[in-house]
Formats: sequence, structure tokens, C-alpha cells
Amino acid sequence: MARWGGRRKSPRVTQGVRGYTLRGRAGRITYVGISNDPYRRAGEHGMDGKRGKLRVETPAMSRSEARQWEAGRLAAYRRNHSGKNPRHNKTRSGGWKS
Repeated sequence: MARWGGRRKSPRVTQGVRGYTLRGRAGRITYVGISNDPYRRAGEHGMDGKRGKLRVETPAMSRSEARQWEAGRLAAYRRNHSGKNPRHNKTRSGGWKS
């Protein structure tokens, strides 16, 4: 197994980007996103006050495929929730720029 700095690399980190959802206490989706390390991203969400359970929804894929998945997932969410995004998603596309 590869080593860096005397520690083993995390087995959960794999090549590619994964799609994930963050769900609140009632199991409702509060955020839809993509990341090359969703577990690190969950910690970042926690520091921003976005609490909940992270669920990885997709296998590893290319960034362009992941962006398509994210846009489709957000569009489906809006269709079922009167055109509104999940609570913590700010842009229509899911990206960080509007």
C-alpha cells in the first residue's frame, strides 16, 4: 500500500468524482453536490454549519459526468418541490457560481 508521511493513504479515497447528498434529521435532502473526496467534503460542510448525514450516490466518474448528474439531480428535486432547490444549494446548476 502506498505511504506518505509515514501514514497509509485513506482507503476511501479513489480516483474520480462522486455525487453525494446531505440529508437532515428527517431524511430530507438538504444539499446535492459532487466531490473527489466526499468524506473530506462532509467535514467541510460540518464546519459551515450544514449538519446531516452524507450519502454517496454515484460511483467514481469524470468531472463532466458528475456535473451532469448534479444538474439532473437538482432539476429532479426542483420538479418535486415547487421549483425550489435543497436548503443549502444556492445556484440552479449546483455550481459555486451563478
